[in-house]
Amino acid sequence: MSSVGVIRSARIRAIHAACKAQGIDDETRRAMQLQLTGKASSKDMSLSEINAVVDHLNRSRRKTTNEWAFTFDLTPARRLYGQKIYRLAERVGKLMNPPVPVASKAYVEGIAKQMAGATQPLEFCDPERLHKIVQALEIYVKRHGV
Repeated sequence: MSSVGVIRSARIRAIHAACKAQGIDDETRRAMQLQLTGKASSKDMSLSEINAVVDHLNRSRRKTTNEWAFTFDLTPARRLYGQKIYRLAERVGKLMNPPVPVASKAYVEGIAKQMAGATQPLEFCDPERLHKIVQALEIYVKRHGV
């Protein structure tokens, strides 16, 4: 097998592994491949088309990562505030149209910027600033009845 054939086989295996990890069944995978490349079967695709499918799967995986995971990595003095902000983000999510389980970090940071003057990302705020953000979010959810 040529080196291109080895690379091609490895990339096809990467597609199948990524689909399995993301819970994508064969029928859905074929539909996605057809939409992206015009070909349902990876055996009919060129190497560049296979790479396009792999890139699409990698981009979609990054979107599903938990943007709130940073709350567990904060120092103990800031961790409680980070977790409280996350719980408030769950309440803010109910206010969105359509409702979502948790408001995005960017949305909460926007509220924090308007109400508490916080211009930094949440993970870089000091405990005092985080406390003010918690207070602002509590006012926000009470004001909107959640």
